[in-house]
Amino acid sequence: MKKYLFMLYFLSCSLVAVPTEAKDACTSVLCMAGMLQGTGEVDECSSAIKDYFSIVKFDFGSISLNKTFKARGKFLNQCSSAGTWPDEINTVYGMMIL
Repeated sequence: MKKYLFMLYFLSCSLVAVPTEAKDACTSVLCMAGMLQGTGEVDECSSAIKDYFSIVKFDFGSISLNKTFKARGKFLNQCSSAGTWPDEINTVYGMMIL
């Protein structure tokens, strides 16, 4: 009986626990710095760029460009070794909605 209860518990936990990938701010900075310099979007960078543009904030049901800009800047600034790139990237793309 204990064996079956353990299996039931294990299966229920494995169904609930869904692995998620953390967004990597440094990868987004690196990829978007390339975009900013005119190289365009590189295939390997599509998910890192999507991570940045997926940050969209709302205010009273509509998109808030100011809150989106701040949230995207906060995300990029998590990469402490990026120098001034986060600010430069966010200045150009921070209020762009795709």
